[in-house]
Amino acid sequence: MYRVQKLLSKIGYCSRRSAEQLIESGKIKINDKIVSLGDKWYRGDIVKVNDKQIDLTLALDQVVEIIKYYKPIGEVVSMRDSHNSNSVFDHLPEVKGKWINIGRLDLNTSGLILFTNNGDLANKIMHPSNNFDREYLVETDKPISHDSMRALLKGVPINDGQIGKFNHISKKRTKIYSVILSTGKNREIRNSLTQVKIKTISLHRIRYSQILIGDLKPGEYRNLNISERASFSI
Repeated sequence: MYRVQKLLSKIGYCSRRSAEQLIESGKIKINDKIVSLGDKWYRGDIVKVNDKQIDLTLALDQVVEIIKYYKPIGEVVSMRDSHNSNSVFDHLPEVKGKWINIGRLDLNTSGLILFTNNGDLANKIMHPSNNFDREYLVETDKPISHDSMRALLKGVPINDGQIGKFNHISKKRTKIYSVILSTGKNREIRNSLTQVKIKTISLHRIRYSQILIGDLKPGEYRNLNISERASFSI
């Protein structure tokens, strides 16, 4: 027997908190009976969310998979996008359950992105309390001055009251910089640079925590090795 919210999170349907909110709003049923917090699911029970049946057996004896993928420019990190049918999910291997992206990269950003079939693991890695570094190579339209670097390291306003803040920035070569963040705000690097009058020409992620893109080519994926998995305690 298992709590419904745990299983929904594990298969990547939603987070545990979102599942609890669905339960509280009466939108989850077991065997056509509205679920209360604390109710448990048993093998053979039929679960429906918003009257749509959900297969929770996928969570039983699940083998946790996690892969790294080199996202090319032009692919969307979404299963459904009315404006772009070129999805990263079309290029991933078969998996028991479904692939869940760990964070996102926007359409015009390339590089490393991680996927797992375990929603609890995805939520754990993405939780802000972990502060996992993300490292990017950024090409700009002009050199970034020392004053602008200081502002970016201190933090600049972006996204309706949020702050964009670089953990580290260093020059690699002319108009090419390494930028390290520990947050994943929407378009954080691009919008932060805009605040100091810098345009982003290209953006490429090369590292997530201890996971490097390595020798992957655009569109390729690879299972994490033992040492890479250990960095996330799997």
